[in-house]
Amino acid sequence: MDLQRALYRICTTVQILPLCLGFLILPAIAGASQSRRPELIREEDEAKAAGEMEPAVKEPDPIQSDKNLKVGDFYYKKKNYAAAIGRYLEAIEFQPDSARAYNALARAYEKNDEHEKAAAAYKEFLEKYPSSPRSKEFRDKLARLEKKVQ
Repeated sequence: MDLQRALYRICTTVQILPLCLGFLILPAIAGASQSRRPELIREEDEAKAAGEMEPAVKEPDPIQSDKNLKVGDFYYKKKNYAAAIGRYLEAIEFQPDSARAYNALARAYEKNDEHEKAAAAYKEFLEKYPSSPRSKEFRDKLARLEKKVQ
């Protein structure tokens, strides 16, 4: 901006203002047009707005899963169980075989007084991974939860 003012002063004193306007005004106009590009409407945008597209399948990523678990644990400690549940679900999307994520999800559901969903989380893990080292622990927790639900 200071450079443009200096050029303007030089141009007005030398009286070559019409030539200098090209250096002062055109870059400002070009900068404004570049920052505001027209949005394109595509078929996929319309389908997304209508809710017709399938949700994107997330690639397995243990690092992202771990990050979501840590954020979920933070929310859990702050007793914001709904936010923790969201993060634990996202962690499961990134690493579907994570026993830690399923356990954390079920605990958060329990604290949020959603015992049926907690039991469903344990059942889902046991159905997918029956030979997991933590399957006995999950079966015990599932039995305890099913007693609470009834």
